Amino acid sequence: MSSGFFLGLVFGAIAAVLVLGVVMRQRFTRLQTRIQVLEDDIARERDAVKRAEDKSAAANALIEKLPTPLFLLNDELTVLSNNAAAIDLAGRNLAGNGIAFGFRQPGFLQTIEAAMETGTGQRMQLELPVPIERSFLVQVEPILSSAGSDRGNQIPTLLVMMLDVTQVMRTEQFRVDFVANVSHELRTPLASLIGFIETLLGPAKDDQEAQQRFLAIMQEQADRMYRLIADLLSLSQIELDEHSLPDEPVDLRSIAGEVEALLTMKAVERDMRLVLEIEEGLPMVRGDRDQLTQVLQNLMDNAVKYGNPGTEVRVTMKRDETRVAVAISDQGAGIAREHLPRLTERFYRVDAARSRAMGGTGLGLAIVKHILNRHRGKLTIQSEVGEGSTFRISLPASN
Repeated sequence: MSSGFFLGLVFGAIAAVLVLGVVMRQRFTRLQTRIQVLEDDIARERDAVKRAEDKSAAANALIEKLPTPLFLLNDELTVLSNNAAAIDLAGRNLAGNGIAFGFRQPGFLQTIEAAMETGTGQRMQLELPVPIERSFLVQVEPILSSAGSDRGNQIPTLLVMMLDVTQVMRTEQFRVDFVANVSHELRTPLASLIGFIETLLGPAKDDQEAQQRFLAIMQEQADRMYRLIADLLSLSQIELDEHSLPDEPVDLRSIAGEVEALLTMKAVERDMRLVLEIEEGLPMVRGDRDQLTQVLQNLMDNAVKYGNPGTEVRVTMKRDETRVAVAISDQGAGIAREHLPRLTERFYRVDAARSRAMGGTGLGLAIVKHILNRHRGKLTIQSEVGEGSTFRISLPASN
């Protein structure tokens, strides 16, 4: 073989290598371009995921702050998540448990099951009796169809929303009760006033002595109507606020001293004595000072009203583990056992004539009961005919 042939082979090989290098470089460039495109796509997807996560976190934070209790359930009615309002309502975090662990009302559970079975939204009104009676409008909305899903999955299937309508319901109930009670309780004094006015305008218009006597009675009846309306309005406001727990530190010792000073003259007029026995270092309670003053004033005033002349009214206050116990005792005629369960009912009176003669409206103990309900307090009444009565209240201590 000639040298020219070998040179041709060498140059051919070199040319092939050069061509191959160019081709490989082009392919490498295209590969780099594709990799860059992929990296750009991944970066965009990562940004999209980050934005979605940020939006989800913001939505979760918003849901957590909503005052409306919300529950997310799967198709086994297990709670997947619940916001702070829901945890507060149920008294514990129900996540991971069935909704029935927190709410056992049959109608509530049936409504949720109906939404699951039909795939349509359901609505009901739920009454929760403890710790304070509250009313909720429950809305159950399907999120995803459970058909074909694995049992026990972690996919939200139902959203349960519970709107607190307690105040709305109480406002309506107050309107109904107010009309019924006022029409009943005001009928007698209004009839008396109308009768006296007719007499003063007619037969007694020139009788000065009769006028003075009738005007005094009319003043008494008008005062009674004023007290009645004031107590009804006070009771209605207390009931509207009953579901909200007050948190102001209140010193019961100072309240008792103020009420004692207020009632001392009344006690002296009846030849009675107020005695306060208050434990040293008595803790404060959390509450509404004005309302707790109303409680002590009502109970101590009743003790002075119904205690026998020449006796004493004893008020004791002491710590009872995590609570403050207060007892107001009188030495009056006492109350028969069959009346005790009904004493806190509106307008219930053991002796209606005597109560009215003493200026009572029949609402005092109802007011006391509702104030104590708002404060998570308790009222117990002990009485024996001929031996007097003791009204005991118990309130959570603040420390």
